[in-house]
Amino acid sequence: MNIGIIGGGAIGLLCASYLSQHHNVTVFTKRNEQAEEINTTGIKRTVKGETCRAAAHAQTGITGIFDLLIVTVKYHHLQEVLDELSTLPRQRILFLQNGMAHLLDLENWKTAHSLYIGVVEHGAMKVSDHAVDHTGIGVIKWGAFHHEDTADMRKLLKEVPADFQMIYTDEWQKVLEEKLLVNVCINPLTALLHVKNGELITNPSYEYMMKCACEEALSILGLPEKERLWSHIVSICQKTAANQSSMLQDIVKGRQTERKAIVGYLLKKAQAQEILAPHLTFFNRSLEVLEKKQTKSFE
Repeated sequence: MNIGIIGGGAIGLLCASYLSQHHNVTVFTKRNEQAEEINTTGIKRTVKGETCRAAAHAQTGITGIFDLLIVTVKYHHLQEVLDELSTLPRQRILFLQNGMAHLLDLENWKTAHSLYIGVVEHGAMKVSDHAVDHTGIGVIKWGAFHHEDTADMRKLLKEVPADFQMIYTDEWQKVLEEKLLVNVCINPLTALLHVKNGELITNPSYEYMMKCACEEALSILGLPEKERLWSHIVSICQKTAANQSSMLQDIVKGRQTERKAIVGYLLKKAQAQEILAPHLTFFNRSLEVLEKKQTKSFE
């Protein structure tokens, strides 16, 4: 099968490195330098201390017809990608963004493409333009955004390596909400405090702040099973204790974060429901300030 992957970040490189084992993969990058590096050296993936290389074609400019396009860019780059996709013939497109703000954009996008939503439960860190560390093995759960047929997609996405399972679910929105809850409890705090994930549960003050964010997010999303979900958040911190969150990585590298897709989305929902969310509001404003200035490298 021919698969196009839009975005050369950590998740884009991770997807390309695994899917190229069974499919023909083209990576669409923003910069010519990255495309040339991937074409020359392939993609280097490190997992469990072992390193392997995968061959993939790379280019700038989204063109062609594919059995599946996978969009891995962060939310703040999504609109320009949607503009490019609007010029392509109808095809299947799977969106893998953090947060939930992209659902509103897709709802308002007038397109003939078949749209699918995925939730990434892997840990990944981009090391260079052609290298990625697979820091945590999980799965990608996906489903149809509206009422698109899924039979061909299910068949296509069964042909994946053991460490990169892609699982269909009818409850993708619930999965997305629970992932958003985890993200909003961990990512902003690690970015503001400059700590790794595990410190949020070993430092009582940090854990208290995380609980406050959790309570506000649960109220906004209307999620039951509070004890189960809190235990899930703590388990994620434990499993990824040595990891830097993606938001922390963005802050220390002077990049825009996924603040709007994660915290911003929840604050919009809170405002619509007239729910007060003082901790999330503080997180949002503090991150906005940090995004506007360069920070020192994480030590």
